[in-house]
Amino acid sequence: MPDLLARYEYKYLIDEATASGIRDVVQSYLEVDPYGDNGAYWVNSLYLDTFDWRLARQTIDGVKNRFKLRMRCYEFDDTPVFCENKGRVGTTIIKTRALCRREDAEAIAMNSVRPETSLVAAKKHHQEDLDRFRNLVDRIDARPRLWVRYHREAWVSPFGDGARLTFDRRLQCQVPSEPVFKPDLRWFHPIGLAKPTILEMKFNGASPHWMRNLVRWFNLRRLSVAKYVSGALEIGNFPFNDTVEHGARIG
Repeated sequence: MPDLLARYEYKYLIDEATASGIRDVVQSYLEVDPYGDNGAYWVNSLYLDTFDWRLARQTIDGVKNRFKLRMRCYEFDDTPVFCENKGRVGTTIIKTRALCRREDAEAIAMNSVRPETSLVAAKKHHQEDLDRFRNLVDRIDARPRLWVRYHREAWVSPFGDGARLTFDRRLQCQVPSEPVFKPDLRWFHPIGLAKPTILEMKFNGASPHWMRNLVRWFNLRRLSVAKYVSGALEIGNFPFNDTVEHGARIG
């Protein structure tokens, strides 16, 4: 069963000419994501972290087993928000995702939910993951640290095998302010990205043969491309090691 297989994500930095060539190949194996405008849409993620940026530092330090807490939305309106706990155990990606009302998401982010208050997930089968996300935010005393947004072009497998390929462009970041889910126009573009497009290949179990062929045909070099850390490094008000190379870990 696919849900019993390990999930992997491989990332690469590429230029637009390479992206065009890869698109020509993958349309023989994938179809455009049914969401968005011909598979393209904005992804907006509010990352939560401790006062000393513990979760960001785990990525920079290369901690083998680590996680991120983020709240993801696709529009800055009143639509529900996905509360996501994305972790890595060894080389395997583990992610839980719970949909909740935007006002509840803001209360969780600001740690203003009273202990006796029960929050109800927007989908019944998401309740356990929402409770776990809320409890984890409480346990590490996480707060909003950085907005990260980018424009995504997504391709998905029509065969139900979990294969997915995305091109992420126009990476932007912003320091959150209140109200946290109404950011202003002061976005900045992180420097340090050698090439403008982030290519992600995602799959369950063994990588498909066509993904392996893409790596060989286009001479792709796999990198740890962490969008959150790329923006966090530029804020400059946390105790990161000055020897970190910004281009090596760009979550």
